[in-house]
Amino acid sequence: FVYFVQAGAYTRTEEAEQQRAKLAIIGYTAKITEREQAGRTVYRVRVGPYEQRGEADAQHQKLQESGVEAQLVRVERP
Repeated sequence: FVYFVQAGAYTRTEEAEQQRAKLAIIGYTAKITEREQAGRTVYRVRVGPYEQRGEADAQHQKLQESGVEAQLVRVERP
């Protein structure tokens, strides 16, 4: 598995871009990925990937302390 810290999922690209920009201001490089969900496209804002869960946990904690609502996401390697 690899780990990401997801800092939001949005139905509009503009909202996802705004969140990515906010993260950049506080020093994080985030990527936006698209996913079809219930017939709609969802734009996910994620930081990572991290090889170790501990690294992802540390980043998750830092984001939370910065006032960013985030969650840890585990993704199976392709």
